[in-house]
Amino acid sequence: MKNILNRLFKLLRLFRSKNSQTQKINYECRAVGFIDVLGFGNIVNSSVCNGAPSPKLENLVRILESAVPSFDAMVDPDVPIELIPKHIYISDCIILSAPVKTPNNPDYNGLEILCMRIIQIGLALLEHGYLIRGGVSVGPVWHSESNIVGPAYQKAVKIEKETRAPRVVLSDEAAEFWHQYSGTHNKMCINYRNKTMVNILHDYYMKPEHKTREDAIKKINSIYSIASRKLCETIDESARYKWWWFMEYLDKTKNTNPFLTVNWQKKISL
Repeated sequence: MKNILNRLFKLLRLFRSKNSQTQKINYECRAVGFIDVLGFGNIVNSSVCNGAPSPKLENLVRILESAVPSFDAMVDPDVPIELIPKHIYISDCIILSAPVKTPNNPDYNGLEILCMRIIQIGLALLEHGYLIRGGVSVGPVWHSESNIVGPAYQKAVKIEKETRAPRVVLSDEAAEFWHQYSGTHNKMCINYRNKTMVNILHDYYMKPEHKTREDAIKKINSIYSIASRKLCETIDESARYKWWWFMEYLDKTKNTNPFLTVNWQKKISL
């Protein structure tokens, strides 16, 4: 028995030694997004108090686990894997990062790719009645399959913690990069209420591929119905504020985006 334990300890030390060698930290300039699903804690607490598994919690966990992989599966197979955003899923948080630039493709913009993925995640969760909040930063970071380290990640987390409204806010550095390389014509990020934020309601992502404007209008009408219902059902003051804020943003979008204003009042049957 003693010999078996000694061999096991030797194997463990060998594994740790090899793992430490493979986990060498090399920082690179990446765009980083930290996303938190709002209301997750209340669902968990309710599940614990009830003393039984919560179908609502299980469904949300399933959505979080499958969201990014499902979007990754739609990426063209010719796209180099290192250009697809990496992600880590922890409890109610999704952490994403992508290289800001790549020497092999001067047109590649990692911040745009990251914001695209955040929009996709935000819309997927909205369909199930969940809002997101988060931060986006650019800078040095090391992102492995199981960990992420660096100032850009810390900044993204800090922004999320300091943000009250249900939105994903860009750091000053990320906003500067966005305005320099993407400009005001790209509406994946917009200036709203004194902050540069990811535009979760971007019209392009309102409609599936090869679908029509009517499909996009149907989508945003569905989101409007979900948000209205949530605002009416929610009792908690903090949660109500978040849905009220989102409704203001939704109204602003429909009033300023010609692509989505057609038939806004005349609801398309869902």
